[in-house]
Amino acid sequence: MLLVILSVWISGKNSHQTLFQNSILSTSILAIAFFLFVSISLYRGVGLRDNLGKILTKENFNKRMRSTSDFTPNIDVPSIGADGIGGVILSVLAWIAFTVAVLFALYFVGVFFWSVLLLLLAILYWIYFRALRLIFKNSKRCKDNLVKSLGFGLFYSVLYISWIYGVIFLIKYIH
Repeated sequence: MLLVILSVWISGKNSHQTLFQNSILSTSILAIAFFLFVSISLYRGVGLRDNLGKILTKENFNKRMRSTSDFTPNIDVPSIGADGIGGVILSVLAWIAFTVAVLFALYFVGVFFWSVLLLLLAILYWIYFRALRLIFKNSKRCKDNLVKSLGFGLFYSVLYISWIYGVIFLIKYIH
């Protein structure tokens, strides 16, 4: 990410480029970096092991969902109309109760968003791990063989980056 940000900033410092040009430049830099990473790793014979284990299982997910639903408050609000000092006191108490209720709501919304974020990270981990494992299972055949390493690196780089170019060009020509 730092490589892309820095190169786009340096290349666009004295010229104003369109979003399409910046997208193509960024994707090209990522494609070159990915190609070099894959080719060098295959040439060196890098392997990939799953030592993290299962991040989220069905049992853990169900247990977490039950634990958050146990804390839902059961509030019964009476209808009271009051004037004068009683109304002021009732308003202050209602304000405090509402603040506590909002704090609980924010807590549960935060738990929900953290759960969704962790689930998305687990999904991304699985996708990237599976993709890289598919690439690096060829590392035994490519070790110390530059031609095979560059061939597999080019194949997988085109395979994994071409869809991004497709989306960029599709957006450009639909727009």
